[in-house]
Amino acid sequence: MPTSKHEDNILTKKGCKNTKSRKAVIHVLEKAEAPMSAEEIYLSVKGLGTSVNLSTVYRTLELMESKGLVNKSIMSEGKARYELSGEGHRHHLICTNCNKMVPIEVCPIEALEDKVGKKTNFEITGHKLEFYGVCPECKKENE
Repeated sequence: MPTSKHEDNILTKKGCKNTKSRKAVIHVLEKAEAPMSAEEIYLSVKGLGTSVNLSTVYRTLELMESKGLVNKSIMSEGKARYELSGEGHRHHLICTNCNKMVPIEVCPIEALEDKVGKKTNFEITGHKLEFYGVCPECKKENE
């Protein structure tokens, strides 16, 4: 698996060692089109030919979340999904039937966040917004 300077920089900027498994997890998340479960990340990392344990993936994700490198969302069935935090943030549409997550490209509550911060004198450092419903594919199946 080729590593990029970007993968190295993400880790070193946060004071983390550049281990092969951490680089592989970042690589997989960079290529992901939607948030992934730890199991999906594990299978993708193994598919790249990197030798890693599922427990290592969980520890890596835990570390990366604590350092602000990944965002974690808990699905309705209790399973966590992860995505790189990168620049800014994303919100999602989540299908309650198949658990597909679709990112929303615009933030509909930035103005509200600013207003609430000013009114309460809070320094708001982030927010999450998730919409739940049934995706078009599941909706067709149920009709």
